[in-house]
Amino acid sequence: MKRISCFLLFFLLLSHVVVADVETEAEKILKKSVGKVFTAMLDKEMTLDQKKSKVIKITNKVFGFSLMAKLSIGKAHWSKFNAKQRAEFTTFFTEQFQSFYIDKLDLFSDEKVIFKPATVVKKRKVQVPTVLLSKGKEYSILYKMSNTRAGWKIYDIAIEGVSLVHTYRSQYNHILKSGKIEDLLVKMREKNKENKFCSRRNFIKLKRGLISCSRVFLSKIRKS
Repeated sequence: MKRISCFLLFFLLLSHVVVADVETEAEKILKKSVGKVFTAMLDKEMTLDQKKSKVIKITNKVFGFSLMAKLSIGKAHWSKFNAKQRAEFTTFFTEQFQSFYIDKLDLFSDEKVIFKPATVVKKRKVQVPTVLLSKGKEYSILYKMSNTRAGWKIYDIAIEGVSLVHTYRSQYNHILKSGKIEDLLVKMREKNKENKFCSRRNFIKLKRGLISCSRVFLSKIRKS
């Protein structure tokens, strides 16, 4: 489920937008962010690393990572976190969530998203239903947005009816039920280090591959 969610979330962020109905303020913000990401990914003058940096800046403005982190832990456990632990957890959660789609930028293709009319569920909360069209298949993806002090922010995404926040909560609560808060932070710290190492290792492999290709090319020129 995690792998499927990762790919669907990534493609949704990078897809062509199809307008379906009258836009609410939340919809406008969401579509604007998607459009910016789409433009960045189509920019042929930008390197992959530059695109990653650009996408992170764009998504940081539309995702409410602090709220998502809090909801992924749950009210009961969150109340036991001190200020330092909350800050550290939020940072780790943000990095973990971003790694889902940032490391998949090279899989970008021209997917399409249909935005349906938003539904107001509470005074300051709306849900924006969408349909992702990918390679002949349709996936229902529901954006849950909250009007915070910083504006409209995504606080959860439900893919085919499965909430990402609830999925995270299940994983985190499993650790907290049998261990301490610090145990969870240690695991997240190790996981994020692993993700960064893998990203660096992939970059080194790519760099070595380019160097190898260059040497072969130069060798052929010299022989000709």
